[in-house]
Amino acid sequence: MAKSPADSVKNNPKNNSNTKNAQPNKQDRPKPPQYLMWFRRDLRLMDNTALSAICEKAQENSASVSAVFFITPDQWQAHDQSLCQTDHILRSLPILAADLQSKLNIKLWVGICPTFEDCIASLTKLCREQNIRLVMANHEYEGNEVARDDALCQKLADLDIAFERHHDQCILPPASVCNTEGKMYQVFTPFYKKWRATLDISPITIYHPKPVHQNSGENLQLTENFIHDINEITATAEQVLSAYQKNWQKKVPHSDASAQLRQSRLDYPAGEAAAKARLADFIADDIKRYDSGRDIPSLDATSRMSAYLTLGVISARSCYLAAETALKQAEHSDTATDEPDINRWISELAWRDFYRHVLSARPDLIYHHAYKKDVDAKVNWSYDQDDFDKWCQGKTGVPLVDAAMKSLNATGFMHNRLRMVSAMFLTKDLLIDWRLGERYFMQQLIDGDFASNNGGWQWSASTGNDSAPYFRIMNPFSQGKSHDPDAIFIKTWLPELKDIPASILHSESQLNKALGKRGKFANTGYPLPMVDHKSARAFAISEFKKESSS
Repeated sequence: MAKSPADSVKNNPKNNSNTKNAQPNKQDRPKPPQYLMWFRRDLRLMDNTALSAICEKAQENSASVSAVFFITPDQWQAHDQSLCQTDHILRSLPILAADLQSKLNIKLWVGICPTFEDCIASLTKLCREQNIRLVMANHEYEGNEVARDDALCQKLADLDIAFERHHDQCILPPASVCNTEGKMYQVFTPFYKKWRATLDISPITIYHPKPVHQNSGENLQLTENFIHDINEITATAEQVLSAYQKNWQKKVPHSDASAQLRQSRLDYPAGEAAAKARLADFIADDIKRYDSGRDIPSLDATSRMSAYLTLGVISARSCYLAAETALKQAEHSDTATDEPDINRWISELAWRDFYRHVLSARPDLIYHHAYKKDVDAKVNWSYDQDDFDKWCQGKTGVPLVDAAMKSLNATGFMHNRLRMVSAMFLTKDLLIDWRLGERYFMQQLIDGDFASNNGGWQWSASTGNDSAPYFRIMNPFSQGKSHDPDAIFIKTWLPELKDIPASILHSESQLNKALGKRGKFANTGYPLPMVDHKSARAFAISEFKKESSS
């Protein structure tokens, strides 16, 4: 029987030797292309647009993929990022690193660069030295972030390196929901109708990244200024947080940093799995009474998803699809009464998109400009530091406002209803510039992001698009009566008021009398209201009605 050519080679020592010598040395083999995923506010695997795209492209081109995240403490300080949000980011990094390695075979490298400018230099050097051919990231819409990405794009283009960005933060990306003239909507309601109609006819896609099997020893081998070991990431995060806390405490000295960290860690466990679990729990239960329960601060009836959405630990698209699924189930069952509640939560997701669309259309907002500059210019804003400090510390003498501020300082979170009441009290009753309140909220909130925070503050101050009319000024006492009728929330955060009947706490005149020198509760230590709401309201309206001073 004749031997096959394969058998001849296999059995011929000489031929074996020749074949071996004919193989290229390992170091002479062409290295696979190197791709880099740059994580920012998208700290997740599932439905991460850029991550899915880079994994797909890596498979097509047999490329290796590595990932990088930059800790930027000085930049975070400049942006007034809160301590608890910084902690949430740092707690999320080791989990992200572990998930990337175990599920996608991608290594996460963490670098420390004080500012965005340092990030540009570090990333450019990294791409040049490691022969990176492609960098992918998801869009960010704030001013410094846009400038950073534009500068990096130019640097990489000079090195013939591609830099691709994907829209990922919104359910529908900026400029995709426009009026008949192709312009951004000025009012939320028509925006929402178009937003909802667009989603009805163009279902969104959830992206599932595929493991990068070709990753091996050829991926990044870094030592200088980068770490990848999970224990090292955890240890470095603790060091960064400690230094950040010292600087943060100087900005907001009246806040109890340790207490806020303890509470926020309890309320917001880190990681994608925790975010998914919270969403599932909310959809299964609380969403069914969201429309009524969301405005009652003593109830834990909100989704509490905002902190995870802000960091991109879960995608807004995933939240929308979960709500839509619940809505369809309600429509085809005997739970149709749940539909208004579910639709209300979906509208809150739309508000989140709306403010990002507004920011993209009006980038000057990042520089503390009002959306309605002419309205803003009319008002002779106050900058009274003593009044502002009383508001920050929850010492205004207005129970609902003070309880809201105390809870914010202690937990890093505030219900949306309370945000409106507190913001309107500062900007209308005290007539203090909304920019001061906007900054303070950013310094405290675990879910603080510029677009939503700015939008909310300009809504309350009547300087934003589709904002509250200047003459509609919330009465914080009647708001307490409506949304905390038994003063449960108020007395939780202001225990000195525990013996005062709710009916008195919700009446400005009765509270003044009760706390006065001859009042029944004069010795509580709680201050008298710092302004008379009726008089303050009248003065605020006169300010907004006068001719512009510019």
